[in-house]
Amino acid sequence: MKAVAYARYSSDKQRGESIDGQIRAMQAWADKNGVEIVKFYIDEAESATDDARDEFQKMITELKDIKPNYVLTHKIDRFARNRYDSAIYKREIQRAGARYIAVDQPIDDSPEGVILESLLEGMAEYYSKNLAREVMKGMKENAYKAQFNGGWVPLGYDIDQDKHYVINEYEAETVRLIFQMKLAGKSYGAIAAELNALGRKTKRGRPFGKNSIYEILRNEKYCGTYVFNETPKKIAGKRNNRVKNPPEKIIRIEDAIPAIVSKSDWLKVQGMLDKNKTGPRNLDKSSYILTGVLRCGECGSAMTGFTVTKKGKNDERIRYRYYVCHTGRKRNGECNHTKQHPANALENEVLDAIEKQMLKPDNITALADKLWDEIQKINSHRDTEQEELKKRLKEIEKQMDNITQAVMQGMEMKHLIGTFNQLGEQKEQILKLLNQRRSPFESMTKQQVLQFLKNQQEFDRNDLDDCKRIIAANVKAAILSEKGFEIILKYQFGTSKAGVGGPTLLQTYKAN
Repeated sequence: MKAVAYARYSSDKQRGESIDGQIRAMQAWADKNGVEIVKFYIDEAESATDDARDEFQKMITELKDIKPNYVLTHKIDRFARNRYDSAIYKREIQRAGARYIAVDQPIDDSPEGVILESLLEGMAEYYSKNLAREVMKGMKENAYKAQFNGGWVPLGYDIDQDKHYVINEYEAETVRLIFQMKLAGKSYGAIAAELNALGRKTKRGRPFGKNSIYEILRNEKYCGTYVFNETPKKIAGKRNNRVKNPPEKIIRIEDAIPAIVSKSDWLKVQGMLDKNKTGPRNLDKSSYILTGVLRCGECGSAMTGFTVTKKGKNDERIRYRYYVCHTGRKRNGECNHTKQHPANALENEVLDAIEKQMLKPDNITALADKLWDEIQKINSHRDTEQEELKKRLKEIEKQMDNITQAVMQGMEMKHLIGTFNQLGEQKEQILKLLNQRRSPFESMTKQQVLQFLKNQQEFDRNDLDDCKRIIAANVKAAILSEKGFEIILKYQFGTSKAGVGGPTLLQTYKAN
């Protein structure tokens, strides 16, 4: 097990011994837990309220390469004092496969902290999707005009000044050759090998491979059909072009762009590719909606989903879904929890618990009040940052104007060019920060917050994505053992005996 560690002190009043103390505390935790700290990141005289900390940003960037199990700080306030930034960076750490630990505060015992962190992430995603929806409107307008909408231009085409597709004849020869070889019965590998032997390259200037041949053969643009929004958006930075959106979400316009191959040849190739498809695929892993939250109560391992296919009446094939302990399934003696648990029963237990315990109108109203208070704090904090940056920007622009005036009055430019360029770089950096530091919630109203939470109440049990969303928002963990099934819910706003509403950090719900 390995970790990276981050330390900082905020001002010259906090002496270097502060850093040494933080490092000692993190090293002690690592030694106690059998973890090796492979790299330290240290920011001196930097504030946690400023997410431009150089070493901190470097650490976040390098997580994908180092692949640590843990990211350590001394205390939570060494990480970030703004809950929005904290939620965002913790999410980056989780995406890198690591766990964040403040060694002197291993558990954040603030109920609001845990609750609001989860909700702020949801609100950020909610507004991000609203922005994406507006961007999509503009892209659809381009699509109806058969205009280029960004991304990589397919091999064989260029884009003119009006954003329309035009044929690149040199590249188009390669495309036609690919279709001819496929119609002659050659495999992807054989086609790629022959093209590479001829010195042909992909649009990105790389040798051809099986996947690049497949993508070209499946691309409808080559027969003149403009297609937009055919594949889902990227998830975690990756896009699978073999997964398609539903037909109603796709814009398809026949004869909208110049064709490189004939429609008949393109259709013949599609028929050949369809015949090459193999038998039924495994059930999509995403259908197991408890993945990530369901754990074995005996050994702590993740419970994983798997499918068993059996013959029913009239020889029809029936698929049964189960969850089983990942370690117990190996049957190597490390865990005796080997039982296969029907997936439907477990999933319904969790959804029932959410409906009974979490999605109550009184809870939603109290939660909206808390969330609104936190959003106002974030907006106020970001407004202060914006004002400070704007003040500095005016100072820089005034200095640049003074230099310009001095040159116009006869002063030699060579004595001032260095300073002028430095000021220009500072101005560019501040403009960038002004754009980055805008609060994602600045235009939000309290009613929108309440509506967002009410929307969280509504979910369709027949919609896998909807079920996964509601589970991610409300379930900390689900623990399954031979003794029973416990569901740990993330938050609940109840009422005390005095009639005062108050949050509960975690609530354990014992399923039947």
